[in-house]
Amino acid sequence: MTPATARLCDLAQADVSTIIAMAWQDDTPFEAIAAQFGLSEPAVIELMRGSLKTRSFRVWRMRVRGRTAKHQTRQISAQGDQGKVSPGDLLKQALSEAQETFPLPPSPLSRESLR
Repeated sequence: MTPATARLCDLAQADVSTIIAMAWQDDTPFEAIAAQFGLSEPAVIELMRGSLKTRSFRVWRMRVRGRTAKHQTRQISAQGDQGKVSPGDLLKQALSEAQETFPLPPSPLSRESLR
C-alpha cells in the first residue's frame, strides 16, 4: 500500500466529497487540494478514479488534462512568459480579482429631490 493510498483510506466521506467538488471546479488548482488535504495530483486522480463512474471520470480527465487553471505552476509559467511577474504579485492579483463588488442598493434620493 502506497502512502497516497493509505492517506485516501483515512479520509472521511465528507472530505472525499469536498475533494471531488474541488477537483470538478475549474478555478481550483491541484495545489490548493494538496495544501488543504495533503493529496498530490496523482492521489486526487486515484481518488476520482475510485469514486466516480467510469464515464464521469473520463469526462473529468478530458476537462482537466492540459487546463492551466488546474495547475498553478503552469499558470505562473504562462503569466511569467508574458512579462516576468513574481509569485507575490500573482497572489495579490488573484486576491484583488477574488473580491466581489456588490452594487449599491437603490437610493430614494435623486438629484431633483436634493435641490
